[in-house]
Amino acid sequence: MARPLWSGSIQISLVGFAVEIYPATNTAKPFSFHEVDRNTLTRVRRQSVSAGPVSSAETEDDSSEDNASGHRAALHLAPQVESNSASRAAAEPTQHAVERADIVKGYEYEKDKYVIVEPTELKNLRLAGKKTIEISQFAKAAEIDPILYEKPYFVMPKAGPQATAFAVVRQSMRESGMVGVGEIVFSGRQHLMTLAPPQDPQQPGMMLYTLRFAAELRDAREYSNNLETVQADAAQLKLAKQLIEAYTQPFEVQNFKDHYEEALRELIEAKMNNLPVPEPEVEKKSAKVVDLMEALRQSLLRKPVQAAADATDVEQSKPAEKRSTVGASGKNASAAASKSKSGNPAAQAPAGKKSRSA
Repeated sequence: MARPLWSGSIQISLVGFAVEIYPATNTAKPFSFHEVDRNTLTRVRRQSVSAGPVSSAETEDDSSEDNASGHRAALHLAPQVESNSASRAAAEPTQHAVERADIVKGYEYEKDKYVIVEPTELKNLRLAGKKTIEISQFAKAAEIDPILYEKPYFVMPKAGPQATAFAVVRQSMRESGMVGVGEIVFSGRQHLMTLAPPQDPQQPGMMLYTLRFAAELRDAREYSNNLETVQADAAQLKLAKQLIEAYTQPFEVQNFKDHYEEALRELIEAKMNNLPVPEPEVEKKSAKVVDLMEALRQSLLRKPVQAAADATDVEQSKPAEKRSTVGASGKNASAAASKSKSGNPAAQAPAGKKSRSA
């Protein structure tokens, strides 16, 4: 069984229950690449290299080394190079390999000056919630902007008497349409999160979604050109709604495939078997339709008969002076609708296919 990413408890006022949290997504890809030398077909290895001078602590005696390291440990600062000419000569940048144990995180507070932060110091940061998620409030799921959602996780109850509390809270949240909001600490940082029942009632456990904090979001107004204030024409709006309705169907994620991975598999298998590399697919160019009403009308004609009839109804409902601006296009839509009602199978085919057959 997979090991949990996080183990602890969820606390709602005086109600608590022990849980385990698991990743809900698989980040592993079917194909992973290595960097290879084209000439020798061998792996390219990377080495951590420092461009700075060798530390004076490596060349001085033990006592001065202890003093220097103690001074650095106290201030958490990288050693500074002395300003005299002899020191500058000895401190000429020379690249040298750095051991993994000697690589630490450093915050650059001035040019080439760093505050050293040790791994143990990051681990011991005093953050509440390392082993307990405290739900601070409940909210309607619709109130949470989708832009905030970051990553999903499974939440499973631990065996024991507290599992009853887990089940009661899960059912109560489902029936009320609420989600819990709180904070969790894992992977070295604090996360805003929501606790929610799964969309599928048959799915076990609950879902935890990490959210972005408000400070992480950019302001859309920085990129706006104010075109969203353009008022929509009533006839255009009606056709657009009909187009949306014509293409509306239940969402099933399994109907969508990662075509890039499929193409990558074909490419690799062809190379492994010394076969010709698959030809790239020619991207279909969309027909250029300048008039929005005509584009909406033609889009509706690509769907079943009723959509074409709806397009004709909208055309007939327009004032005479507006109908005259579309000219023959309105007649074409009306003719398509009448043919479809008489059982003409050509009305079922997309407009592009009819033109080719003609």
